[in-house]
Amino acid sequence: MSDARFALILRPTGSFDVIDWPTDLTAGLSTLAQEFNANAIAALGLLPCVSMWTNVDATPDTAPPNRFAGKIHCAAGYDDRNYYGAVALTGGLTDAYTHTGLTLSGCHELLKLAGIDVPTMPKPRTK
Repeated sequence: MSDARFALILRPTGSFDVIDWPTDLTAGLSTLAQEFNANAIAALGLLPCVSMWTNVDATPDTAPPNRFAGKIHCAAGYDDRNYYGAVALTGGLTDAYTHTGLTLSGCHELLKLAGIDVPTMPKPRTK
């Protein structure tokens, strides 16, 4: 079983969640629709191994700006762009119906790109 099975939800406040990401795209879209409280969701392939999902209906009038998503967008080599509301980051598309998830270390790297400081857990002490 692959350890790439997570999605990273970034909120405009800088808070985030790491959630389970199903391999079935329909199930993943259902999860994001609930997470975003959205009817329409769009994906942008930022890198071959990273996709960003947004609420299509989120605008400056309906949601706060998400500067963290913008930082990741720029880090992937794209021009500056404004995102509004929560966004989700997953792995890449493997076929028409499957998106891979992210590993926990991949989530951590994306948080660093977004400028969100996440401390690492110390290793347990052993005698």
